Amino acid sequence: MPSPPTSITTRLAARLRTLARDDRGYTSETVIWIALLSALALSVGALIGPEIVDAAHNIRFK
Repeated sequence: MPSPPTSITTRLAARLRTLARDDRGYTSETVIWIALLSALALSVGALIGPEIVDAAHNIRFK
């Protein structure tokens, strides 16, 4: 009979291998990450955007 730590690690490794092949939640997770990153990009653009537009309007060519 194997010792308890070996048994636990063996079961954990088997469970992790099973989860690695299971991609049921991948789509939902991806959608959530894309939404969060999009919100971050929009908020950064909203904060910095007016400054960039003002700087672009102030460019003077000789």
